[in-house]
Amino acid sequence: MKAGRSVRAFSLLALAALAQCAPDPEILGKDGAVMLLIPAGQFTRGGKPEEVADHPRSKGFNFLAEQPLHEVRLAAYYIDKYEVTNEQYWRFLDYLEATGDTTLDHPDQPPAYSHEQRDVGGGKIGAALRGKRQPAVGLSWFDAYAYCSWADKRLPSAAEWEYAARGSNYRTYPWGDERPDAAGIWRANFAPEVGRAEDGYEVTAPIGSYPDGNSPFGVADMSGNAEEWVYDWMQPRSYLSLPEIVDSPIGPAEGVNRTIKGGSYSSHSHYIRIGTRLYGPPFVKTRLQGFRCARDS
Repeated sequence: MKAGRSVRAFSLLALAALAQCAPDPEILGKDGAVMLLIPAGQFTRGGKPEEVADHPRSKGFNFLAEQPLHEVRLAAYYIDKYEVTNEQYWRFLDYLEATGDTTLDHPDQPPAYSHEQRDVGGGKIGAALRGKRQPAVGLSWFDAYAYCSWADKRLPSAAEWEYAARGSNYRTYPWGDERPDAAGIWRANFAPEVGRAEDGYEVTAPIGSYPDGNSPFGVADMSGNAEEWVYDWMQPRSYLSLPEIVDSPIGPAEGVNRTIKGGSYSSHSHYIRIGTRLYGPPFVKTRLQGFRCARDS
């Protein structure tokens, strides 16, 4: 009897130890952002041609770059539940102004580069896009890289971003396969054919405004609102040369453009699908691009 109790006690202690070692399902980043645990798993990455068959540019560069579908395995990681907000980004800018710290910058960042929010042509981001709880936009890949470094985080890979949006079961959008405005339920901030403001916002919405559009893991605003920079270089046909199953990919070793995911408030529904691969030079800043960060578990 005593031996039986000892074995049981040992088992309970072992379970308690395992529970203590298990990563928390939700944490706060250094920047105060809620981060959700994305468990290790395997998923199907890419997009299906039939999803864009009715688009006049269905054979265009962006859509061809999604193919072919392939399997990806990932270790567990954390990702921001929401896009980085203006309020959070401004704290980063305050830090840079106070310290002049350049150690956060990517080695390839151009000299005398400013991390201020700008639009094409160098103009400042207008007041309509500068609400504290709106996603920070007018940011380049270099800006996103430096901010995530400051927050002791990193940019997610394209595969990590897509898994956080899709989960283990294939779906067109984070919420499923139905259109973002099906049955009168708005699931994303995008540009519907009836007018850009019909989803409630002319430009970006405060983060978390569309809970019906959350991903299977609870990650918000992965379709629409702000386009999101991810770590990977963009090579249009890079999926053609991959093995049957890819482990923790981070994309091509070099390139001209970095990958952008998720579409924005000005995107047609085809461009806010999970599989869509947008792109831009890492130094470009427009009123569409923002980001979220990730970190290892």
